[in-house]
Amino acid sequence: MIPDRSRAHELIDHLPRQTWHERSFAYWAEKQLVANDSWWKPLSTAVVGTATTTMSMFLRLGFRKVVVDDLHKLTDVLERERNRPIVTVANHESTADDPIIWGVMPARLWWKPDCTRWTLGARELLYKHPILNAFFALGQTIPTVRGDGIYQLAVEIGLRKLNENKWVHVFPEGRVNQEAQMLRFKWGVGRMIMEAERTPIVVPMFFTGTKQIMPLRQKVPVPRPNPLKSTLYMKVGDAMDFAPLVGEWKAARAKLSSEEAVRLDEQVRIAIVDQL
Repeated sequence: MIPDRSRAHELIDHLPRQTWHERSFAYWAEKQLVANDSWWKPLSTAVVGTATTTMSMFLRLGFRKVVVDDLHKLTDVLERERNRPIVTVANHESTADDPIIWGVMPARLWWKPDCTRWTLGARELLYKHPILNAFFALGQTIPTVRGDGIYQLAVEIGLRKLNENKWVHVFPEGRVNQEAQMLRFKWGVGRMIMEAERTPIVVPMFFTGTKQIMPLRQKVPVPRPNPLKSTLYMKVGDAMDFAPLVGEWKAARAKLSSEEAVRLDEQVRIAIVDQL
């Protein structure tokens, strides 16, 4: 079931445009979806590259120690000539996880558009003003509305990027979780893996330490560096290939009624998410 390429445009067409902020949001949503204006690539590269460079310096100054295991499992996939998109998934310790965690990436990748992530981020926290709309859109952060389900605009844009052979990062817990037990992953990432035109390579990640510098419910929601105590640890897992499962799903789906196909879709989304 390949996603309808016009669905994202239809969702954007139905966005409200009554206020300056709403018009700005709709404008940047469309620009982000297409991302083919002559000015887009240099401006987006500047925003993402500057943010990553800044986060690299922040890691050196804000943490006593930064330990990263097996980062090559991600960089090898990013840098090799590839004919499939990439999805990374990780736990979500703080609202500052993205962009902080990308400060661990090697400097040679900071300014390479093909090696920088698109990510899903909470619209209500990020897209709060026309200036922020521009910044986060150019920063390749896709506005996500928690509770709007797996067929919302953010998932459609994520699918569009995967179909363009891009790298999409997802925090599939769906919200910040500073407890020891991880939350069950949302199904949106399962839909993107299933319905991308070419099944993406999936690279799982786990990190800890950002909650030390940005705990929940602090009065001022900004990172608080602690170079004397804080430690950031990140582990990159082995790449996962869901292409065989997706192939079986597509073959089985073609033989089912619409109602049966819907049930199968849900079963496969759950199977994928449970393996991440």
